[in-house]
Amino acid sequence: MRGIQSIIIGTAAAAVLALAGCAGSPSGGAGPASTPTTSAADVVGTWGDAADSSAPSLSLTEDGGLTGTDGCNRLTGTWELDDDGIEFGDLASTRMFCEGVDTWLSAADRATIEGDVMTVFGDDDTELGTLERTSDTPATEPAGGASDGGASGAAAAFIGTWGTADATQPHLVIAADGRVTGSDGCNSMGGRWELDDDGTLEFDEMVMTLMACPGGDQTLNRLDSATVDGDTLTVLDDHGAVLATLPRTA
Repeated sequence: MRGIQSIIIGTAAAAVLALAGCAGSPSGGAGPASTPTTSAADVVGTWGDAADSSAPSLSLTEDGGLTGTDGCNRLTGTWELDDDGIEFGDLASTRMFCEGVDTWLSAADRATIEGDVMTVFGDDDTELGTLERTSDTPATEPAGGASDGGASGAAAAFIGTWGTADATQPHLVIAADGRVTGSDGCNSMGGRWELDDDGTLEFDEMVMTLMACPGGDQTLNRLDSATVDGDTLTVLDDHGAVLATLPRTA
């Protein structure tokens, strides 16, 4: 009897192991299904109705730039791919109050993309809302009044990087598509620019982060306009006073 019991127990154990092995392997012997990876092509474009300033929208460019609106305030910042979709960085906004407007998009921390729908999450992984893709092309405004969206003539003299790209030092990056980004040496900033009739560059819709940096010179955050002379950019406030002179570095 003891020998028979041993045979029965051994046979049952082998059967259990065989069943466990079958349950743990997908049919056909294939390994675990791979998770689809979000690519830059899935991200770049316009999400939401950028023509309606009272509705939330985002415009994401190939170089990792971001502009948009939460339906009240202008937004600017950066984005990058991560394992689950995209992560937003240095998101800054103006600070206007719009009664009755849900400004949920200003709290965006990351997003996932499935087809033509972007789902936006806050920093606590709470779902904030969704945006539908409305164009594969980022919504941009012509720079300096150039009809082809590129800078020409006098505007071209302003295009480039001014000052060091070190985030702890004042600098500006003026792009041909009408965007400007930079730092006052403490806070990141971004917005739009256009060329005035007198050849002066005017900054518009500027937004910035609100970090405190005791002892730092943050005068550049009062920028209103700029002039250029060769490889020197002179930044002025709204009274025409000089805030900074920045050398061209790129």
